[in-house]
Amino acid sequence: MSVDTKKAANARALSAFGATVLGTGEYARTIRQGTTVTIYTIGYEKRDGEGLMSILVDQGIKALADIRQRPLSRKPDFRAATLEAACGNAGIEYQSWPELGSTENQREGLQETGDFATFARRFRAHARRTMSDTIKQLAGSAKRKPTALLCYERLHEECHRSIIAELVAGELDATIIAL
Repeated sequence: MSVDTKKAANARALSAFGATVLGTGEYARTIRQGTTVTIYTIGYEKRDGEGLMSILVDQGIKALADIRQRPLSRKPDFRAATLEAACGNAGIEYQSWPELGSTENQREGLQETGDFATFARRFRAHARRTMSDTIKQLAGSAKRKPTALLCYERLHEECHRSIIAELVAGELDATIIAL
């Protein structure tokens, strides 16, 4: 079996699970189907800055919403100033939304227990209580230009950005695609 034949077979198999293969060897999954705009989510775990920018540009992203409480990283490519410069070079608006991040206490609790379901339930309740105005502001921005929500975890389902994306999508009846 040729490499191209294997790639085509893999693409068909992934599509059965709602995934689309991107040109970079990565894949995108539709998490929620809406009727208006599309909200994208992306994690930088196991990625480099160039690869992340390539995916964003290929998907037509015009704004990167960094939703980490502290936009710091051990990986220099993902520190706020470096990301902002890379976005600028790629024609993408960098937006810092630290108020949409999970708190240090919330992250520590998740690290201690490893129980994402409990973290997600508590974070969702916290977000609904304290972030509704900011969620509406992000929704307004995402309505004007294709936006990707950024945080660390590679898997959408294992990150608080999945909850923020749900809340933003709920404001807009938007589709959510995880990159």
